Amino acid sequence: MSPGTPTETAQATPTVEEVAPEGSLPEGSLPEQMPLLTAIGSADSTEVIVEVGEGVITRGDFVRLYQPGSEPELLLEQLIQIELVVQQASQEGVVIDEAAIDQQVEDIKQSQAGGDDALFQEFLVAVEVGDEENLRRLLARDYIVEQMILKHTVSEQARARHILLASDGVTDTTGLKAEAEALIVQLNEGADFVALAAERSDDPGSKDAGGELGWAPRGVFVPEFEEAIFSMQAGEIRLVESDFGWHIIQLLDAAEVRPFESADFLQSMGGQQAFAESFIPWIEELQANAEANQLIRIIVPADQLVSLPETQ
Repeated sequence: MSPGTPTETAQATPTVEEVAPEGSLPEGSLPEQMPLLTAIGSADSTEVIVEVGEGVITRGDFVRLYQPGSEPELLLEQLIQIELVVQQASQEGVVIDEAAIDQQVEDIKQSQAGGDDALFQEFLVAVEVGDEENLRRLLARDYIVEQMILKHTVSEQARARHILLASDGVTDTTGLKAEAEALIVQLNEGADFVALAAERSDDPGSKDAGGELGWAPRGVFVPEFEEAIFSMQAGEIRLVESDFGWHIIQLLDAAEVRPFESADFLQSMGGQQAFAESFIPWIEELQANAEANQLIRIIVPADQLVSLPETQ
């Protein structure tokens, strides 16, 4: 989501002081640290712990992702679901964008090793990835999973573009409204929306794209903007005021139920709701069908993948 786009304000993360009841801990003391479960084995282990159809999950996959103290059953189920999604993606014809993977590898290499091959290899070993080949495998898997999440997360969405005349905190926006109305007159007389957006819009995240905001679900934009785009007709132009200023909105496509196109919107309130209501049931059905067809065989149970650390 671009800066300047009319989004809802995120809630701040509560502090420890806000969460912990007053007097719950004696002053100047901390509870004794209990030993946490840790994964057994190493991240480079190729031992197969689960067979999923024609694919497998290795101990190394589990060790790399396991967080000490967490429930191993949950991670094992997640790994099974990821493998099912990857296999289903192959059936649905999802293709890896190799250029995108190349760019990710290069970005990681530059940020973590300054482009130096030897330092990059040391970094990969330190984070238990091993080598570049395995990094590419993991990035490709993540890419496929993201594409499948987008494909199977559906909600009502509308597609619009806008020109923002920002109020910048000014209380009296009468003059700004007059400017916006003058721009609408130009648009009605045939002016090019894309050119006007590039020239006049104060939204740096969309002005260079002609004001284009893409397909977006509910829960992404501020209420005034959202109410407009989900009630307008395709091609309609409407002037709307929000805390950001005056928006000249043109609806490009009327609201319809469709898959997500941008992973950015998955983090929105509407995206999270759509994920819970459409993708989660889809993947649960995928897993249930695999279990019914006996495609999942757990070789090493979750409780045998972790142990308490030995104490002196």
